[in-house]
Amino acid sequence: MGNSENPGSTEVTQCSLSEREASVRSLDSKDSAPNVGRRLVRYLAVALLGAGFFFGHRYWTRSWEQTYLMKCREARDARQWPELRRISEQWGAWDRSNADATLFLADAANHLRDFETAARCLALIPESHPKSLPSLVALSTLQFGPLNQPIDGVRTCERILKLDRRATAAHQQLIEFYAVTLQRRKLEHQIRFAIECSREPPKAYIYLFLMDTMRISGASESNTRWLEQSPESELFAVARVLHMPEPDSGLRTPSGDDKYSLVDALFKRFPGNLELLAYKVDVSLRSGDIQEVTSLLSSLPPEADDDNRFWRAKGWLHLNRNELTKARDALNEAVHLFPMDWNARNLLADVLRRESLLADAEKLHDLVQSARQLRIQINAIALDSEIPTEVLTELARLAKQCGDAQVADALNRRLGLAPSDAGGGHPR
Repeated sequence: MGNSENPGSTEVTQCSLSEREASVRSLDSKDSAPNVGRRLVRYLAVALLGAGFFFGHRYWTRSWEQTYLMKCREARDARQWPELRRISEQWGAWDRSNADATLFLADAANHLRDFETAARCLALIPESHPKSLPSLVALSTLQFGPLNQPIDGVRTCERILKLDRRATAAHQQLIEFYAVTLQRRKLEHQIRFAIECSREPPKAYIYLFLMDTMRISGASESNTRWLEQSPESELFAVARVLHMPEPDSGLRTPSGDDKYSLVDALFKRFPGNLELLAYKVDVSLRSGDIQEVTSLLSSLPPEADDDNRFWRAKGWLHLNRNELTKARDALNEAVHLFPMDWNARNLLADVLRRESLLADAEKLHDLVQSARQLRIQINAIALDSEIPTEVLTELARLAKQCGDAQVADALNRRLGLAPSDAGGGHPR
């Protein structure tokens, strides 16, 4: 007969399979606890080995850092600069990100007069480091000094003031540089910013008072040095000549050439330079050359509109033509732009006299006389020495009379006096 099914056989087969699966599960359950335990032990061993390596390496690293730090301090305190350089270079090679090693190398390089290396190291100190600000100040000192890179020095000072707007050294460096290079607009802005931060040096007030006629001893030599590094610089070339002695002073220029000739030669190269224009206008004005003043004022660049010196010259020109209303307007604009322009106030007093406003004219006359006496006092002192209290007191009084409340209040604060109530200051 054909193939017949055997139900009993199928049941036996299924039963055998079920028994084997149960047996396997039973064996797995018996072995699972020891297996997990062994794996856990292995994991813990690896973890402990890694932790031991990490903390051991950290301890070893810290130990080497302390060794290098101690050796660097010993070499620095003993003023052994070549040794300090050697150790700090080794430290830096071992740990390139260590700022302390970089600072020690900068110190050694500076004392060994390797100023380029010192500057490179100081520039690498991150802003998050506690010594970031003093490092940048030291960098700017090198840039303004032996490195002969004053423009880079300006950028460094600006970076410092972004980190700390009350950084005294940066304010002083910028004020001094702008004064030496005759950058009037930047100088006034920097002085007023320093006053706002209560970080202005006393001679900043002298610079502000002498803004229109400022000539600083040694400034010509500084610009000469910077010009050697940047021979095509208009800024340094112009400031170098303008700081030279006047022809009628009895002093000679370093080259022996006449200052007027040097100015004329520069004016041919830089006909739009405001400082050269202002100087030539002033020379012509003092000599009474109406035609030359008229010619120079007719060729002013647009930025001259914000310069009190040219408005004063316009007022002088209108006054000589007896155009009193135009003269008054021009001179008022001059003192509006620069409140302590006492030369413009002197001309304005003349306008008022011609208009028969004698009481107002007399007030301005007294103010001008005080300013003249103050200028004589200032010319008799060295700006690098301490500014006498009586000079600062007189400057405060003059600033109040001229309506410059910021300067008057700052000086009174410095002198321990009551704040000014400076307001208008001159008739309009």
